[in-house]
Amino acid sequence: MVNVSDRQMWFFDKLEAKINKPWLKNKTNFYRLFSVSQKAWLGMIDALNALLISEEHRWMRIILQDLIDKLSQWMDLAEAMEFHSYFFQQDEVELVRASQLAWNLVDTLNDIADNLEQSSEISWKLKKALLYPVILFFGSIGAALYIDISVLPNITGLFQDKSALPWITLAMMRVAEWFIAYWKYLILGIVLVISLFVFAYRKLLTFKIFIDNLTITMPVVSPVIKWNYQYKFAKQLSQFYSAWMNPVVSLQLIWNIFTNYQYKKKVLEIRKDLESWFSIYEWMEWSKLFDAILIQIIHVWESTWTTKSVLAKISHFYKTQLENRIDIMMQALEPVLMIFIASIIWCVVLAMFLPMAEIVNQI
Repeated sequence: MVNVSDRQMWFFDKLEAKINKPWLKNKTNFYRLFSVSQKAWLGMIDALNALLISEEHRWMRIILQDLIDKLSQWMDLAEAMEFHSYFFQQDEVELVRASQLAWNLVDTLNDIADNLEQSSEISWKLKKALLYPVILFFGSIGAALYIDISVLPNITGLFQDKSALPWITLAMMRVAEWFIAYWKYLILGIVLVISLFVFAYRKLLTFKIFIDNLTITMPVVSPVIKWNYQYKFAKQLSQFYSAWMNPVVSLQLIWNIFTNYQYKKKVLEIRKDLESWFSIYEWMEWSKLFDAILIQIIHVWESTWTTKSVLAKISHFYKTQLENRIDIMMQALEPVLMIFIASIIWCVVLAMFLPMAEIVNQI
């Protein structure tokens, strides 16, 4: 069996591991079934052996075998999981580590599985919401270009004097000629622009700040972004506190999970002041990034230390609101897309119909 411990792999081994790493459903099944086995008081090694027998994914079997080998060497589960950082996220490892100390591993494993399923569901809904307009946009342009290149020349070929053609037909012909001559450069330019955008977002802090600020201020997009981060904050904080994790460590892990600069900055400020014995509520109170309901629940929790379940419930509320906001965003985008597609169809139809009308009139 191949050993795939992240600390012992070379560059190409790590690349292969990332490419072939198991699917999300494999990870969810791992946490769910491992939780069931622990609830049945089955030993960890025995439980992992049972999972290994039923697992079909090759790389997941390799990971399970490596976990079994490390647990057999008296290594704890969280430390063994750390060797596979390409598969197990840092927050998952820390949750397992804390739950082992607090003796609530079963509940924590179930919570991780639930969180993965919910996050996957939201992620898919967001991707679908973004993919839908992209497909319509490029699909309509592709169809228009196909008609422009393949059909329109058959109609315009009937005219000896091209200058007699309507202006919109001439314009569509020039578009077709330009695309035929420069389509390679167009595709190269699109790839280059996307690559430069990704590079600038990852490497240039000022550009990242600008884009992140833009996403939380745009009228249609900003509600989705804010509800998404509030859901993540409430859900992760609930999980970490249920596992009796240190609040400072919990906020550090939330900082690692967040990608938006403004939210990362706010979480970092809260963590630093928490180290100085300030409360979370004091730094969230005047922030526009968090909802007033969440801020008040945090305030109550810090006063009574009895609202971990309330955080879980409010995270479910934010999940529902996030899904509603995604639907609203789609409803707002649809009229814009319909106008765009109708404009393209109008141009194509006029470019074809007007010359045909001229031919009919001449008969």
